[in-house]
Amino acid sequence: MNPNLLFWTAALANLLLISGLALFGLRYARRGEIARHRRAMKLASLLVGTFVVAYVLKLALLGREDRSEWTLFDLWMLRIHELFVAQMMLAGAVAWSRVRRLQATRLVTRDAADPAPEPRDLRIHRIAGRLAVAGAVLSAVLAVGVLAGMYVRALG
Repeated sequence: MNPNLLFWTAALANLLLISGLALFGLRYARRGEIARHRRAMKLASLLVGTFVVAYVLKLALLGREDRSEWTLFDLWMLRIHELFVAQMMLAGAVAWSRVRRLQATRLVTRDAADPAPEPRDLRIHRIAGRLAVAGAVLSAVLAVGVLAGMYVRALG
């Protein structure tokens, strides 16, 4: 099997795992299970970081894919996938930036003596988190199509 194809197959599995963790994390947050939400999102973020490092190593060792035989449809699917990945990463960074402000609040500590979260911080965290989860899921859906096209070209 082509090493690039093997890398992207593993990357898709990683993205599917990230998406699943993000969806579970969202579910935990809605239930008020903040510790579980935090663990799921930390693990998803760790997997995103792991992919970024692996991608840099892949570029150094294997280079970029030859896209000369890709159809216009395949290229557009890839570009839209990349936009959703960027959305996931940017929105995730915004959500993480608000976590620091929420950590010492009663929402997280469950201690009534701690201050209530600032509504603005909570709203920004929720919106950014939902956008990050949507980006992860939509990029995973498109990644399936991108990888399928890669397999078709490799086998054809």
